[in-house]
Amino acid sequence: MKKIFYLSRHLLILVLGFFCSNTFAVDTAPVSGVAVVYPSKEPIANAVITILETGTKLVTDTQGKFGPIYWPVGQNITMVLEKKGFRTTQTATVTVPPEGLTDLHHNITFQVPTDLTFYMLALITGAKLDENFCHVAATITAKGKTIYDAPQGEDNSTVLLTPGTTQTPFYFGIFPDGSTDPFVKGLTQTSLDGGLVYFNLQPMDQPYTMTAVKSGVAFTVAKFICRKGIFINLSPPQGPIVI
Repeated sequence: MKKIFYLSRHLLILVLGFFCSNTFAVDTAPVSGVAVVYPSKEPIANAVITILETGTKLVTDTQGKFGPIYWPVGQNITMVLEKKGFRTTQTATVTVPPEGLTDLHHNITFQVPTDLTFYMLALITGAKLDENFCHVAATITAKGKTIYDAPQGEDNSTVLLTPGTTQTPFYFGIFPDGSTDPFVKGLTQTSLDGGLVYFNLQPMDQPYTMTAVKSGVAFTVAKFICRKGIFINLSPPQGPIVI
């Protein structure tokens, strides 16, 4: 009788252990990426990257690469890059899928302007920077294009933000060599560059959603967290991209 009771208790422990381990197990997926200079696309080495959700810190290697790290599937991840001489830059807020975010079409990218480039860009576009707000750049990306392609944009597209804003986007033109032309003013939709910028967006606790619109074309949707004084760049592939 004692032997039967012992076996039954042992079996119960095994069953409970199985269910507990499966209940509390968290699936993770790899996340990696790269940091490059805007607009030259040279790698940014030895930059400090902070994961906003946890405070975890990473450092880019000599090729500007970081990771992989392993992140809970279905959870959001937002990264912020800092390096002296460069504008502190935040990524989109991305939900990590089961397959992870590791290749050029699905990774985390930083396209980071120097401090001088950022302020010159604001001057050229006529923006009056207010550091009580956030500033957001994005690339509406053509299908199959990556951060290293030029041009990389889907032209004749417009963007919408949710919640709405009274600010209007500045759409970039494109030079014949495929590089960004910030000198053309008055565009109401993307050029083949695909680039745009919003200056002075109202900070919010909840993410903004950026949606691209073009007749007959479907896009992914981008989300970002607007924090006071922060510059966000939804660089490929984390901005709206043609599906």
